[in-house]
Amino acid sequence: MYFEVIFLVLLGSIYSEKCNNPLIIQQTKTEVDFLSNRLTALQGKLSSCKGEPPISSYTAFTATLNSDGVTLSKGKIVKYSRVLANIGNCYDSATGVFTVKTPGVYSMSASMMTPPNKASHLSLMKNGQILVWLYTGGPYDMASQTVNVALSGGDKLWIQMQSGTRLYGNEFYNLFTAALIKPGNF
Repeated sequence: MYFEVIFLVLLGSIYSEKCNNPLIIQQTKTEVDFLSNRLTALQGKLSSCKGEPPISSYTAFTATLNSDGVTLSKGKIVKYSRVLANIGNCYDSATGVFTVKTPGVYSMSASMMTPPNKASHLSLMKNGQILVWLYTGGPYDMASQTVNVALSGGDKLWIQMQSGTRLYGNEFYNLFTAALIKPGNF
């Protein structure tokens, strides 16, 4: 944009030297002034954006179970193998663990569905500590939890089976997701 303004100024001055029409000279000056003011405004916007986090710090993922479902024992981590999004590459589908790279406030969600009459408890874990529970017990029951939490770089989060043995086999019911809402140390 800056070079465009310089080009227009030079073009205007060359043109105005060849042109003796005061109206055209005035129009050229007005246009140059307009473009100069616009450049100043854009530079101000750019300066105000410098406090924004770099695009590389954006983090969001969503993963679901595959169509086969999963059988687990107590204490095992649920490995969501169907990854729909993994911006920032913080979710590892081989381990089922989300590792925080960028500190900040995150929105974390999980949902579950178990086969008919198969009660199960899952928990969202942070560094080995339970953040929230999910429970299902009736026919085709579903449970979901969402929590907004301040996380530090290196924190590890996962979904863990607490009781029960099976999650329903459909990629649309069981998911684990996280998104960085605001980067920073809180």
